[in-house]
Amino acid sequence: MAVTLQRARLRFRRWGGASTLTHLQHIEAIRRALEKSNWPLSLSSGNRPKPKISFGPAISVGYESEAEYCDVELAARLNMATATESVKGHLPEGYELMNVKSIPRFFPSLDQTLNAASYEIISPLLVGSDHKWKDFDNQKHFMVTKKKESGDVVIDAKACVRSWKLDHDHLMLDIRFGPGRTLKPERIMQAVLGLSDAQVEMGPNNPSLKVKRIKFYLEKDNGSLLEP
Repeated sequence: MAVTLQRARLRFRRWGGASTLTHLQHIEAIRRALEKSNWPLSLSSGNRPKPKISFGPAISVGYESEAEYCDVELAARLNMATATESVKGHLPEGYELMNVKSIPRFFPSLDQTLNAASYEIISPLLVGSDHKWKDFDNQKHFMVTKKKESGDVVIDAKACVRSWKLDHDHLMLDIRFGPGRTLKPERIMQAVLGLSDAQVEMGPNNPSLKVKRIKFYLEKDNGSLLEP
């Protein structure tokens, strides 16, 4: 097993057909691209060693994204000047490596630090809904039922939404997430606008609804935001 000498944090953009991949398919696509790039990847121990790559929070199938992150452990120093180009030709259609940077070897993982994200929702259903979002603002609590296989859970959407901005059919939502307060952006939109499940179902059967993850953040106790 190779010793880790460096960790690199990668940020990807994902769109088009790539938005239909599951999280496991996304992980496999990135892993294969990095293996083919000849990066000096650190490998796990065991009979079937694999590259040491950890990924940020999963995205829902159907979303596009400009904030897909992973941390890669390296057995030798990476040439940052050529790193992006060496991966570019091995990525599936619908992927772009936006940024590579070195991070401390013992930096907390993405899952341990990220607790907020920005989303863009585009839908004709948003047109003329300003008053509903203002009503949402005026509520002290706004309880939403989240359906789960283990049983329904009620979550306060007011604790989840940091901010919103509506421009005709474009909605920008800044959302907190974490244990006991995770809601998908389209489900918040559904609750505020009083929509049916079918109206906010993601996928090819509902092309009028588009959701894109724009950024991830660490929201500090004082309310300030840090990008990974």
